[in-house]
Amino acid sequence: MAGVAEYIKESYIELTEKVTWPTWRELQNSAVLVLVAAIIIAMVIFGMDQIIGYLLKTFYTSVA
Repeated sequence: MAGVAEYIKESYIELTEKVTWPTWRELQNSAVLVLVAAIIIAMVIFGMDQIIGYLLKTFYTSVA
């Protein structure tokens, strides 16, 4: 049981004294970057879906 207590104590010390936490401004910039990247990726996937849907629809109407 002492090992668990020591682990928790060391984890707390590392989180409070050794970890460099981002500033509020850095956090906002990172959040905006992730949001923009997610929107771009979603638009690319949407575009691919539309193109493939169009191609399949055209193929199936020409075959039938």
